[in-house]
Amino acid sequence: MKYTKKIPSEDEERSKKLAAEGWKKLKEPPNLATATLLSLPFAFLNGLIVMGIGYALYPPLREFFRAGNNGYSIAFTVNLYTLLYIVALYLFTVLHEFLHAFFIPNALKSDHVFWGINGLFGFVYTTEKIKKGRYLVITIMPFLLLSVLLPFVLSFFGWLNGYTIFLCLVNAMGSCVDCLNLCFVAVQVPKGAYLVNNGSKTFFKE
Repeated sequence: MKYTKKIPSEDEERSKKLAAEGWKKLKEPPNLATATLLSLPFAFLNGLIVMGIGYALYPPLREFFRAGNNGYSIAFTVNLYTLLYIVALYLFTVLHEFLHAFFIPNALKSDHVFWGINGLFGFVYTTEKIKKGRYLVITIMPFLLLSVLLPFVLSFFGWLNGYTIFLCLVNAMGSCVDCLNLCFVAVQVPKGAYLVNNGSKTFFKE
């Protein structure tokens, strides 16, 4: 796995070569902004899932919603802990990306897997050819592990609180583009086919 400053743009020559070899281009949003807009329903749905889990596992959250009948009162305090919370949130988003990498076969040894930091967010990118089933696992695992499974683990150890639920919620809503991508792959790519990325474009071949 290597460091890179940004995800490369599509290599037109490589796209032509892939097409000549029988690879088909996945029908997907042309850019991240469009993908984010189309994925907003998933952000809402994922958020509901996490809040439902939090509601079931964390009694103060139930009390918070019940108090809604009498109105809410929220106060913000800025101190040293605020900075720590911001750092923890940033590290949580980076962990999300490295979980993607963890499920890429031989990611640490591969020269075709890259990681980087783009502004406030990390990213992982690979040009490896990956089978559909594995691709779906890579795509969805950060959401399942950090937003669905983690609240149960935190609750078991007594570490579930308003802030950790917030982290799980941010991860869930931030996974909306992953969920959108998962749907495109699940619907368009035949079972047993392989996928490969060329910049922001995805190709598949049986």
